[in-house]
Amino acid sequence: MTELSVELANLEDSYLNQVQYALTFASESVEGYCIDRDAKSVRLRLRPGADQEEVSARVRQLLGRFESGEFGFKSVVHMDRRRELPKRDTWAELLDRRWVTQVGEGQVILRGPAAELARVIDHKVESEFVREFQAEHEIYPPTINCRTLDRCGHFTSFPEHVDFVAHLRPDLEHLRSFAERCRERGWQPDHHEGKMHVVELAISPSCCYHCYEGMSEWRLPPPGRCVTATLSCHRYEGANHQSLARLRSFTMREVIWVGQPAFVLAARARAEELIQRWAGDWELSCTFETANDMFFTDDFAVKASFQRQQEAKRELRADLPFEGQSLSLFSSNFHSATFGKAFHIQVSERPATSGCIGWGYERWVYAVFCQFGCDWRQWPDGLRRDWDAAGGRLW
Repeated sequence: MTELSVELANLEDSYLNQVQYALTFASESVEGYCIDRDAKSVRLRLRPGADQEEVSARVRQLLGRFESGEFGFKSVVHMDRRRELPKRDTWAELLDRRWVTQVGEGQVILRGPAAELARVIDHKVESEFVREFQAEHEIYPPTINCRTLDRCGHFTSFPEHVDFVAHLRPDLEHLRSFAERCRERGWQPDHHEGKMHVVELAISPSCCYHCYEGMSEWRLPPPGRCVTATLSCHRYEGANHQSLARLRSFTMREVIWVGQPAFVLAARARAEELIQRWAGDWELSCTFETANDMFFTDDFAVKASFQRQQEAKRELRADLPFEGQSLSLFSSNFHSATFGKAFHIQVSERPATSGCIGWGYERWVYAVFCQFGCDWRQWPDGLRRDWDAAGGRLW
């Protein structure tokens, strides 16, 4: 195994969080990495035959995106309920109990108490958020048109995420050849080389994009509308697919507002009150703070700093004691008129503003088991009350 060490600019958490996420995309030759705080460096494991100089240059180029001190990251903590927690290897225990089964890179099956807990979380969202905002239910397809992602700016901000969808060309000879090769040797990636149709779709990386796409050219009556949807989303995140913390395929639930600025901002503020109360009821060790998306672009610092300065993104982050880090369970986002302009949605003769809140269900499941263990009798009273209210099965 070949190792490469690259010096880090600093050891601030805001810097390291960006670095650790992005390093997996520096080069296909990077097999893994770890941060060495004592040496103030990152140690990378390279695949056999890797060109060390080329990898080193790419890593340094990537790190340079996050080293600019011109912009800085404003961090505002609105709630801090952190406490000491026992360290458990929860991922190993969930796999051992077969409550979670890994079926591919970043893809899992939840069953038993893990699946029940996801249902309880959904019941909580329905009873306390959907009802509060009288959100209309919508059902979205799992795939999304690439032109829609382009209008949303996804390709220029998060190109690393995208899982494209394609099909074989509607040509008898191509179909016959593909089927025959599979019959002879089983499926192999090279069987469909040169036989694929033009890519027009991707698996949706976010829930709210479909909402804006579906309202294209609408003229809304004031103050606006609120919708909710649940979608199985996809984001490719390379070596970051670890445990339930970052999945390639995950369940996202959103509540979305589109309308006048005062309407959107007031609803967002109320939702943030509710999520902080929820965190307190379940006794989660967590913070609620400003955040930024992991933009994978050369102008990362500009975009990230803008989000933080405007507090356009806030997150509920739960502690994962065994991993020694925190995980975003819930995000609150204000988009201003970005999507109203992109999809020509108007209210009161002006581009509509939008905002959304979102839950990652598998992340919530993981955080609960990480903090409270796999024995429901040791769980906080508030969590157990919500479990009973949702009709959750005990084990």
